[in-house]
Amino acid sequence: MKKILYINVLRLTIAATVLSGLTLSCSDDVMDKINEDINHPTSLSSNFVITQVQTSLAFNVVGGDYNSYIAVCIEHEGGADSQMYETDMRYYVMEDPSSWGNTWAYTYNNLAACKDIISICSEDGAEPDNAVNLGIGKTLMAYQLALATDLHGDIPWSEALDFSVYRAPQLDKQETIYQEVFRLLDEALTAFNGGKASIAAQDLYYGGNVSNWIKAVYGLKARYTMRLLGRSSDRNGDLNKVLDYVSKSFTSASEEMKLDKYDAATFYNPLYTFARSRDYLGFSKSLMDKFVARNDPRQDQVAVNSNYELISPSSSDYNPIHNGEQDKGVYTKSAPDWAEKAPTQLLSYHELLFLKAEAQARLGQDPSETLRAAIAAGFENLANTIQAAINSTFKNKVSGELTLSAAAGEEHFDKNVKPLLSANAVKQVMIEKYLAFFGASGEGVEAYADIRRLKYLNEDYIELVNPNNAASATYPKGHFPLRLGYGNGDTNNNPNVSAAQGDGSFIYSEPVWWAGGSR
Repeated sequence: MKKILYINVLRLTIAATVLSGLTLSCSDDVMDKINEDINHPTSLSSNFVITQVQTSLAFNVVGGDYNSYIAVCIEHEGGADSQMYETDMRYYVMEDPSSWGNTWAYTYNNLAACKDIISICSEDGAEPDNAVNLGIGKTLMAYQLALATDLHGDIPWSEALDFSVYRAPQLDKQETIYQEVFRLLDEALTAFNGGKASIAAQDLYYGGNVSNWIKAVYGLKARYTMRLLGRSSDRNGDLNKVLDYVSKSFTSASEEMKLDKYDAATFYNPLYTFARSRDYLGFSKSLMDKFVARNDPRQDQVAVNSNYELISPSSSDYNPIHNGEQDKGVYTKSAPDWAEKAPTQLLSYHELLFLKAEAQARLGQDPSETLRAAIAAGFENLANTIQAAINSTFKNKVSGELTLSAAAGEEHFDKNVKPLLSANAVKQVMIEKYLAFFGASGEGVEAYADIRRLKYLNEDYIELVNPNNAASATYPKGHFPLRLGYGNGDTNNNPNVSAAQGDGSFIYSEPVWWAGGSR
């Protein structure tokens, strides 16, 4: 189509010139301009590439297919139809490479774009003095790389972005990839400390605020240090590192690493987009039962009936999905599914507080104050999400005032959570973190990582009730996915990835390296 357009434009130019009686005589400069492909420039400002990566990372990867499938697996949502129903039933969809083809492609496109940012802003690049954009590029690369290996384990990396040399890239070990993640984050800190930002509005996360970028890097170091706790040779030392990193990171929700540019006109929250276009999700009974068991006030304001009215589990309209035992059909929905403008969280304030509370509890310190603040921040995040749904999809059909708030979270802690801490503080931290990650923020992927690392630590604190998770003759280690398979773009074209994928059944028996596996 583009070639046809170029030819037609050139023909019209020539025809107009001849008809006007002018001589077709052009300088070399004019001819160069005519032949220039303006749709594929040979150089591009790093600012524009950063905007592209930030949008794709949040919308296509963190909040996209990964989050939709995983939300069903971890029982934040229930599968009502099609792929989501098949996920709940543990049919072949989870090990099918076509399920991950799009997101796998977005992942490697993002990594390649991050490589371009780093190249542009390096000493021999077009913007050698742009240290801040260099730091942003390295932070985004570290984030995308960690997310990919967290979900897929060993992946192509060191040979992956130079197709002219490596036609079939080898897979790198997850342990090696994590070393690269920490190296990139440390180099990002060095870059951020060496320059001022000029990116401004094209930085969709922070508007060029270097201080917030530095805090985000420390927050990511806290997340990934905790991620590797099961492989640590000095757990107390690493837990103290987590506390140190958190102390240098966010001090409020205003500093979170998130995409909050959804305008409900041309750009929507990805979970809303999926829920609106596909009637595949329903409210998870497993999740609601957890709210009810803890006397959690969220139970009355997270489910919605067919009239877009918030309902409690005691309502006659309440018809949840019995995870893994339901028929295809229409069920009660999750209120956050309808939040058009809810931000996608890449790293939230409440996550950091939960990391701090976990580290404190594991070190034998009192996590009460931190956990209280974490729960309050999680309540506030969910309240903002549901309010976004009320303001748009629900059209003020909610009777009374939305009572979810930071204060309600603090009250919930005081009444219902604090009395439980003396028995097992780590358990209570992790259950509350799991509940806080429910919503439209894309944090289900992080909850999935927590569930898997807790299994490795023999701390199976998050009770998942889907009967299809159970061990069987076919799946002696259970039928809960311990990782994801690879995308069909590489299983079809790279023999190394194809061999690693096999028939896909390995996802139920082989955890990733940081969760006790070998790959």
